[in-house]
Amino acid sequence: MEVGDSATASAAAHSGWQDSLRTYAEFLRRLGHSVVNTESGYWYNAQTGFYFRFPYHRVAEPSPEELRAVRRRGRYIGLRYFTPMTSLGKSSYLMVCSDKDYGFASLDRHSARRETRRAVENLEIREIPLDELGRSGYALYCDTLARQGRDPCTWTPDSWRRYCEATQGLDGFAAWGAFAERQLAAFLFTFLMEDHLTFIHQCSDTRLLKSHANGALIYTVTREALSRREVDTVQYGPQSLDAPASLDEFKRRMGFVPRPMKQRIVLNPVLRPLVGDPLHDAVQRISVRRPESDRLRKLNGIIRFYRETE
Repeated sequence: MEVGDSATASAAAHSGWQDSLRTYAEFLRRLGHSVVNTESGYWYNAQTGFYFRFPYHRVAEPSPEELRAVRRRGRYIGLRYFTPMTSLGKSSYLMVCSDKDYGFASLDRHSARRETRRAVENLEIREIPLDELGRSGYALYCDTLARQGRDPCTWTPDSWRRYCEATQGLDGFAAWGAFAERQLAAFLFTFLMEDHLTFIHQCSDTRLLKSHANGALIYTVTREALSRREVDTVQYGPQSLDAPASLDEFKRRMGFVPRPMKQRIVLNPVLRPLVGDPLHDAVQRISVRRPESDRLRKLNGIIRFYRETE
């Protein structure tokens, strides 16, 4: 390839990356989120008054001007973003796989390789239309939340359908399903953000867990994605503020590794004096009594991350 051709290809790739960020921002707007574009990325109100920056894999230290631009959108509780290991923040990681030779040998030989190989042979794994996911995915979504001890009524069938319909006409979104005897055992909802294929939702039928559909689906989609030139990395997402460590252990068994970075949480100055032991202790106590509450669990994680940083 000539130098000019290489530069043209690089410019085209960068343009495509920007398109993917605009596409994801449009998806979020369709869902009712407020979205702000700044120099280091996009920010959206993941929870009421709390803004989260994406793409998650692009670590950066936003300037004071960027942070002020987000704050000007209205009353805010706090901001969350990812920074280099040399910056202020709590040590964290992004679970990724960038192995272009990804295969069964990439899986943990003690607890994933044989089961996944057998599941891939026995299950039908294919891409499914997103409108089909809107019809058939809700039951598995609720089942997964209930299995994890979370509130299965977070969404209604209509809100799940509208979530899937929000992808209409937008490039980069895809859904994959693993079928056991024509029954949907697990699904994976993905988006290609820049050159990182991002797993957004992974849900499965509790009754069919012994089919190892989750592992077979992750393996098949990861292998297919990394075979494509435009995909550099498959990412499972950043360290959660509230999920149990066992979820990341499953990802490790499937060949994903932690990419070090830091998470930074910046709270509204008005709220900072309130985030001490009394508030944190109260949130923890209430969280124990209401383990199904996503809101309380996330609030507990936010306070913990913030205090361990500052």
